[in-house]
Amino acid sequence: MPNAYNTIKAEFNACPPECRLCEEACAKEKGHKIINQARIKPVHARAVKFHGTMSCVQCGQPRCQQICPAGAIEKNTEDGIVRIDEVQCVGCGLCTVACPYGGVYFDNESQKSFKCDQCNGDPKCVQACPYQVLSYIDNKPVLSFLKEDMLAPGVTACRGCPSELYLRLTLRILGKNTILFSTPGCACGWMHGVYPNAATRLARVHCLFDNVAATMTGSSLYYRSIGKDVNIVSFCGDGSTVDIGFQALSGAAERNEKIIYIVYDNEGYMNTGDQRSGATPYLARTTTTPVGIGRRGKEQGSKYVPLLMLFHGISYVATANIAYPLDFVRKLTKAMHTKDGMSYLHLYSPCPTGWGAPEDSSIAICKLAVETNHFPLWEADHGRVEINHEVANPKSLKEYIELMDKYKHITPEEMDELQKRVNSRYEMIRNLAQRNEPCRV
Repeated sequence: MPNAYNTIKAEFNACPPECRLCEEACAKEKGHKIINQARIKPVHARAVKFHGTMSCVQCGQPRCQQICPAGAIEKNTEDGIVRIDEVQCVGCGLCTVACPYGGVYFDNESQKSFKCDQCNGDPKCVQACPYQVLSYIDNKPVLSFLKEDMLAPGVTACRGCPSELYLRLTLRILGKNTILFSTPGCACGWMHGVYPNAATRLARVHCLFDNVAATMTGSSLYYRSIGKDVNIVSFCGDGSTVDIGFQALSGAAERNEKIIYIVYDNEGYMNTGDQRSGATPYLARTTTTPVGIGRRGKEQGSKYVPLLMLFHGISYVATANIAYPLDFVRKLTKAMHTKDGMSYLHLYSPCPTGWGAPEDSSIAICKLAVETNHFPLWEADHGRVEINHEVANPKSLKEYIELMDKYKHITPEEMDELQKRVNSRYEMIRNLAQRNEPCRV
């Protein structure tokens, strides 16, 4: 099992203009009067309206260490921090050139290189930041949940797709005592493997679009009849969940079958060319809801299945997002230990290819989906609703939709309507949470 190290996290482009509090705190901690000796550097590029920070990211395979001719750089296997031995450093400066992130600096006066060492686990830059741009993340709780990797290395998903991260993390939490069910969709290709090799180390059943929940029900009943406790788990797209397979899903939910139904929602039929599904949001452009003369994208709103599952009365319902891994891990673990009925997890899974977004934008989109309340994180344990990530000051939905081309046609008036719909859905969920009693229908 690999180590998971704590890390300093910096929110992208979130620093207030001209703020240098983190730099000042770092210089003070290291005993320097000159601010240039700080190990963290604010970046204020006013011309392109960027305000952020730059520092060492403590690489897993540090290029600075590999290129150092004096052997003065070492990555500690206990805390993961890359440190420079200033006594051994010969001042060649090669490490500053080799670092792809600009996180190693050179002191002309001492003729030595220097870099961030996270203040040995107590970073003063984080403590000095009053804007919550910097935070210190403890990664070990995630590792404590992980079992053996059940998915083969590599993936055939499109570049930037987060569904592989979801499935790999899901299977590492569930472990070997799992039977995986799937339907046609984006993930089924790399869940199959390439004959004669399998892609997973688990028993897997590939179903039709419309019968996955029914097939899971039969399997669950069989294993219960022989007295064996097995994780009966689906990993399906939104098309087979909210549209084609909804009848079987609704029947399983009404009976509260002992299964774990997981859906990765990319808001459309992406595997076959970005057609609209019941999960496609209002006004979104797809190949079957085009934008043109007399057409403004999808004319209907999205079918919000998490609430539908709640009103079916199943044991556990939750939404999850890969940008909040601890929340996802906790919810999946709770679903795995829910033994008296059905669990339903709805995962938000952006599709950069279909949505017209940059390949490296998936996590940014995931975060903004939560921060704008487009995809709120909540759960209902036996009908009792709780919002897991209350956003004190939600960002404008405009900031979210600007990351993708599928909303490129939106007018200011349409933007206002979209925002009203997001606010209305969130208010509904919040009202259910404020009841402080189980929802029963």
